[in-house]
Amino acid sequence: MKLFCKEEMQRLEGMAERSGVSLSALMENAGRALAEETENRCRPAAGNHAVLLCGKGNNGGDGFVCARHLSEHGMDCTILLIQGQPESSLAKSAFFAMPEEVMVLNLQSRREEAAAALERADVILDCVFGFSFRGEFSGDGLDFLDLANRRDCLKISADLPSGAVCDTGRIAAGAFRADVTVTFTGKKPANCSYPAKEYCGETVVRQVGISPVLLEAAETKFFETDDDFVKSCLKELDPQSNKGTLGRLLLVCGSYGMAGACVMAARAALRCGVGLLHIAVDKSIYPMLAGAVPEAVFTVLDWENHGREAEERLNDAMEKATACLVGCGLGDGAKRLCPPIFSRCTVPLIADADALNFAAGQPGILEEVEAPLILTPHPGEMARLCGDSIPEIQADRLGAAREKARETGAVVALKGAATVIASPDGRCAVNPTGNPGMAKGGAGDVLAGMIASFAAQGIPPFEAAVSGVYLHGLAGDLCAKKLGMRSMLPTDIIEALPEALRR
Repeated sequence: MKLFCKEEMQRLEGMAERSGVSLSALMENAGRALAEETENRCRPAAGNHAVLLCGKGNNGGDGFVCARHLSEHGMDCTILLIQGQPESSLAKSAFFAMPEEVMVLNLQSRREEAAAALERADVILDCVFGFSFRGEFSGDGLDFLDLANRRDCLKISADLPSGAVCDTGRIAAGAFRADVTVTFTGKKPANCSYPAKEYCGETVVRQVGISPVLLEAAETKFFETDDDFVKSCLKELDPQSNKGTLGRLLLVCGSYGMAGACVMAARAALRCGVGLLHIAVDKSIYPMLAGAVPEAVFTVLDWENHGREAEERLNDAMEKATACLVGCGLGDGAKRLCPPIFSRCTVPLIADADALNFAAGQPGILEEVEAPLILTPHPGEMARLCGDSIPEIQADRLGAAREKARETGAVVALKGAATVIASPDGRCAVNPTGNPGMAKGGAGDVLAGMIASFAAQGIPPFEAAVSGVYLHGLAGDLCAKKLGMRSMLPTDIIEALPEALRR
């Protein structure tokens, strides 16, 4: 599903106007859609006093149209002019078209009355900024957003909650917290990406008059992953397939005390269809892995007694692979193994966990990797890679992933709620599947194995990462339904993969 950034929405509105749909018609349709959604959700128990917080631009104009429709249908409406009188010509026209029954309170002169209106509101509609907001709040009257947030009643935002930045999902302090966001034409990145997604509540898309032909032709690089995208990436198997044609994946994972990470990555990779699985491991954990993953072949590395031979065996294994995964449970072994892999690997390389921690201590090393590269950091690993704090990463997940992709030339899958997958060419996917029950040690190893399996089978890096993340979350959702979020385990996700793939 396409996600429309601010610039693309402005371009679409301009194209719609040139095709014969006036901007005033778009505003009329948006205000009517907002009123219809409000009426549907207010019947019968929510009462009939609506307070609309309106800004000075076109989002405020949507609110004025909404108030007119609500009033005509018998709802008691009060407009609070948060930024003073409307300034855009469209908003002014909508303002003067409201019936006399709609009470209008300018905060500059009637703050006490405005506060009292909020106190008796049955529903509060936020029509201050919409997708135009950027930066931080300023100006008189915006403290009323805080007053609105503290009211225990239904809250609805027009297009986006005021304080949400459309293209990044960043949230300004004091942003409006909606129960429902009625977004026009199509979802925006902030409707799908945290932290803004939390402030949107339930997002409802309403069409307001822009032609489906224009929407289909829109060249946005943002999208929310869906079944159709994943199906387009995972083609039906050729009837003449054999283990050699379904990819050769090399895992360089696991260490003494963390062998389980390698096992989970390996079993997830096998469940996702890779033909040959080759695991390069230190001799100390080979006995544990041999029985746990009988489908794999092993290259046993004896660094202590035969270091030169171990490096040659590792090189031979890389030369035979169609993709390589390094890092899951690697521990201190990353210091020995990552340099030769980063410098010599020529096939798609998936770097996870301890490989990312190693890279964080070697500035510039990822930029030197010549192989197609996929990075799968959680927020802590991303913070170390970027030299930022976790709160800084989480405040702008889309921006962090896209910047690291541009910087390194890698596909970056920033894990977490609504995982973000960014490509160096600017494409960016936001994942809708998954649940809090997946927040357990080992779930990331499962995901890394899945992505690596798809890459080994010849799926391009971005598509492999997007598909892996979506199916990982879908399998997690199946586990949550069957076992409950608290009880499910990462190994349960692996066992749910066959059903997720069948769907």
